[in-house]
Amino acid sequence: MSAQINQLKSIALGGVLALSMAPAINAQTLHQRTFSQRPLKTQKFSCGRHLKTFVVRSLNQQRGRGIRCVKVSTVRRGSRRLPKIAWYGEGNWNGKSYRHVGHAFGNRRIMRGYASDIYGNGEHFKNNFPGNLRVRMISPNRIQVTGAWNEEWIQVRTTQYQPLRRARTCGKFFDQYRVADLISPPKGRQGRGLRCVLKVGPQGTYAPKRYFTTWFGNGQWGQSTYSHLGTRSLKGAGASDICGSVFGPVCNHFNYGSLKIKPVGNGFDVVGAWRETWR
Repeated sequence: MSAQINQLKSIALGGVLALSMAPAINAQTLHQRTFSQRPLKTQKFSCGRHLKTFVVRSLNQQRGRGIRCVKVSTVRRGSRRLPKIAWYGEGNWNGKSYRHVGHAFGNRRIMRGYASDIYGNGEHFKNNFPGNLRVRMISPNRIQVTGAWNEEWIQVRTTQYQPLRRARTCGKFFDQYRVADLISPPKGRQGRGLRCVLKVGPQGTYAPKRYFTTWFGNGQWGQSTYSHLGTRSLKGAGASDICGSVFGPVCNHFNYGSLKIKPVGNGFDVVGAWRETWR
């Protein structure tokens, strides 16, 4: 009798242990299955807090998507040689990638736009637009570009977009400069960078090695990568970082006039808020 009772206790205890272990085993198996089949994350993109983020749609039924990172001038009145807006753009039309930098001049309602494609990094398009863009700011959140282009930009906070890989070269429509710290090693910062300076603009806007308006830059200082869009106003040159994703985590803003860009030999020295040589 005693032996039967002990046998029953052993069976009961084994059942309890099996039941207590079952949820843990099932949970572990479920966790592994969920992890292995987890869908890829959708890329959320914005240009950062210092630039306006726009998405692009075609007005002539082209298929594609893209973004525009727009810097709006704070000067309402002033020289017509200074841009009212400047932008960096990228995306694809009909499955073909593009990347460009542009700026527009005139009054904000109707502006004449200039833009050039950055290429040599795998982009498909290699075009230049020397003033044949009509840029209309329909509202602060909506811009139409017609003429050589036919598209509308709509401002958003974020959008689902996977950026192109970082640019390593500018292409023939830009003056291209390589960047280093103004102070030579070992005291200077370790890093490198690229500057793509627009050539196109109203007559008198651009003069090689002396004066320019809008540029795109990227690079690395130490372990931090960065990208930015720079341009000029009446107060002088300023720039804003394009933050996040492949553009880099650095997210700074440099007011107009805070950058002093001085012609030196075959390039420029940049002082003030920055400390760089462009050669």
